Amino acid sequence: MSRRSAITLIVRSRNALLADAEERMPADAERMHAAAADLTQLLLDVRAGRVNTFELNNPARIRVFISAD
Repeated sequence: MSRRSAITLIVRSRNALLADAEERMPADAERMHAAAADLTQLLLDVRAGRVNTFELNNPARIRVFISAD
C-alpha cells in the first residue's frame, strides 16, 4: 500500500473510533479515546517514515505494508 493510502486508512479508522466513542459508556469511551491517541501516534510515525508495517484491528484485523514511493 502506498504511504498516502496508509495515512488515509489510519485517519478513517481514527475518525470512526472517535465517532463510536461518543455513543459509549464512559469507561468504554475512555478506552476508545486511548486507542485513538495510539492511532494519532501511528499516523505521525507513518507520515514521518518511521513505520513501514503496522496492524489495525478495527473493524477487522488488517496488516499493512507500506511500499516504496
